[in-house]
Amino acid sequence: MINENIQIGTLLDGRYEIIEKIGTGGMAEVYKAKCLLLNRLVAIKALKSEFSGDEDFVHRFEVEAQAAASLSHPNIVSVYDVGTGFGRHYIVMELAEGITLKEYIAKNGPLEWREAAAFAAQICSGLECAHKKGIIHRDIKPHNIIVTKNGVAKVTDFGIARAATSSTMVADSSVIGSAHYLSPEQARGGYTDAKTDIYSVGITLYEMLTGRVPFDSESAVSVAMMHVSQKPASPRDINPQIPEDIEKITLKAMSKEQNMRYQSAGEMVEDINAALANLPISVYDDFDDVKTPDAEGDNMSKHKRSAAKTKKRKKSGKAKIAYTKSEKRMIAFAVLAAIVLLGIVGIAFMSFFGGFGSSQWDETVVPAIEGQKLEDAQKLLKKAKLEIDIEEQIASVQYEKDIIISQEPAAERSVKKGSKVRVKVSVGIGAQVLVPNVVSYEKENAKATLENAGFVVVMTEEESETVPVSSVIRQIPGPGSEAKTGDTVRLYISTKIKPEQASVPNVIGKSLAQAKNDIEAAGFVVGNVAEVESDKSVGSVIEQSPRANEMADKKSAIALNVSKGTSATPTPAPKVKTISLPVPQNKEATQIRIVANGKQIHDALHHKNEISFDIQVTGRSTATLEIYHDSNLVGTQTINF
Repeated sequence: MINENIQIGTLLDGRYEIIEKIGTGGMAEVYKAKCLLLNRLVAIKALKSEFSGDEDFVHRFEVEAQAAASLSHPNIVSVYDVGTGFGRHYIVMELAEGITLKEYIAKNGPLEWREAAAFAAQICSGLECAHKKGIIHRDIKPHNIIVTKNGVAKVTDFGIARAATSSTMVADSSVIGSAHYLSPEQARGGYTDAKTDIYSVGITLYEMLTGRVPFDSESAVSVAMMHVSQKPASPRDINPQIPEDIEKITLKAMSKEQNMRYQSAGEMVEDINAALANLPISVYDDFDDVKTPDAEGDNMSKHKRSAAKTKKRKKSGKAKIAYTKSEKRMIAFAVLAAIVLLGIVGIAFMSFFGGFGSSQWDETVVPAIEGQKLEDAQKLLKKAKLEIDIEEQIASVQYEKDIIISQEPAAERSVKKGSKVRVKVSVGIGAQVLVPNVVSYEKENAKATLENAGFVVVMTEEESETVPVSSVIRQIPGPGSEAKTGDTVRLYISTKIKPEQASVPNVIGKSLAQAKNDIEAAGFVVGNVAEVESDKSVGSVIEQSPRANEMADKKSAIALNVSKGTSATPTPAPKVKTISLPVPQNKEATQIRIVANGKQIHDALHHKNEISFDIQVTGRSTATLEIYHDSNLVGTQTINF
C-alpha cells in the first residue's frame, strides 16, 4: 500500500472532494470536504500516513469509527462513512463548524457559571447516550469537545473508546488518556466504567469555572498521581462568583472513589438543571477535604486552614491534647468512676419508671405532614412534641403556596421528643427563577426539565436542516433568563424538511458522461453505477432507477446500469488521443483538473506563461471531458476516437 498526501482537490473514493485542511491531531489529520453524492459538507478524519502500517493505531482508528457510528445524539459528532484512499484510512464525519472547548476557554477565560454548567449538561447528555449503548469514551477533555457557532457542545474523538464489560481495564496496564483529565482508576491501571467519564467531565467543568485545571505539574506521571492522592483547591476560593451548588456538583463528579461520584451522566444533568433553575440538588456533602489556598503570610488563608482543620477535628473527634502518664491515669480513674456512678443512677431511674424498657417515654412518632398546609403541619408536630425546621422554600406549579413538599424524617418514624423535622415548603407560582437551557435536548427531556423547574411548556414545530428531528432548535425565554414559575416557555421543535421534488430525466441510450450531466442538471445525483452484459452500445445507459418521468426528491440518487457489451462481442482496444488545452491568462496561476468519463486524469497548477498544455485522453469511442479551474466547472469537451 503506497501512502500519499491528501491534497486540496483530491477526490476520495470518487465521492469526497477535499476542500481544505482544518486540523491536525496526534494520530490523524482533519479535512473539510464535499460529498458529491449527497451534496453536503463533511469532515474527513484521515489517519496519518506514518501510522498506516501500525496495527495498534489502525485498530484504535477502526474502534473510533465503530463506536461513534452506532451513536446518534445532538451532542455527539455523527459518523457517516469509513474508507481507505491514497493508502490512508479515513472516517467521514459531521462537519461541526466551531472551535474546541479548550480554545473557547483560552479565548474567554473562566466562563460565566451558567454557561459552564450548560456546556457540562450537554456533554453529559451526549455521554448518557453513549453509556446506554455500552460505550465508554475514556478520553473526555476540552480538546475533544466542539463548541459550534450556535453554542452547542458536541463530543468527538472516540479513538480510545471501548465497550463497558466486566473486564474493562486500561489497555496493557498503561495509561491511555490525557493526564490532566485522567481519572484515579485510569492512573492506577484499574477498572473503568461510565463513572470514569463523569470524573473527566468534573475536571472539565472545574476548568471552565476557574480557567485552570485542578492538578498541574511538569511531569505527566506527577499529574496522574495527583489525581490519585491529592485534593483539589476549592473552585469557590479561586472564583467566588461560583454558586455553592455548582461547586458541590463539580466536586462530586471529581470524587476519588467511583461509587462516590454520580452513578450516571443523567444524574449529573438533573443536578445541573436543578442548579440552573435555582432548585434543590441531590448533593448535601460539605466537601471539607478540598484544599484551601496556601499563601505564605496570608492571614485570611491561615484562618481558612485553621477553621477547616478545627471543623474536621470536631467531625472526626480526633482533636488531641498532650497529657503526662500520671494525668492519663487520673483521667482514666475519673472516667471509670463516672461510668459506675451513671450506671447506678441509671438503674435507679429506670427502676422508678418501671424497668429498662422505659426509654419509650422519650420517643414519639413523626406525623405525616407532606401535602399539609404549613400552619396545620406545625400544629401536628407540636402535638407530637417535635419542632419544625424549614430547610428550603421552593417555587412549584404542582404545590400551592405554604404546602409541605417533603419531610425528613419520614412519617411513622420513631424519634426523640424535641427533634426537628426538616421540611421543604412551596412558595407557589410567581417566584422569579432562571430558565434552564434545553436547546438541543430531545423534546420530551426538555419538557420534563422545564416542568420540573415550574414552567408550562408549549411546543411549536419548525423545519431545520441542522438540528435532529424532535430536538429543540431554540426556546423563548432564552436559557439563563429570569422568569416566573407558572410562566410559559415556548420550544421550537425540529421537524424533517419535506424535500422538493422533480421529474427524473430519461437517460436511456446516452453515454455515462452525458447521463451524469442530465441527471445533475435536473437536480439529482448519480448513485450506484453497474456494468452489465448487453447487446447495446458499450458505455451506454440501458437501465435507470427511478425510471424516466417519475417524481423523486431532489438531491436523491439515481442508479444506472451501463452496457459492457456481450461476452461474445470483443471489447475494442482503447485509443489514446493528445489534446491541447489553454491556460487562463487573467491570473498568475490556476489549479486545473480534468475528469474524463467520470475519472480524473489531470490535476495540476499551471502558470499563465505556459499559454497552453497537452494531455493524453484514453477511450474507445468517445470521451466527455469536464474541465475545472480552481474547483469550478468551466466547461465540457467531447473527444471522438
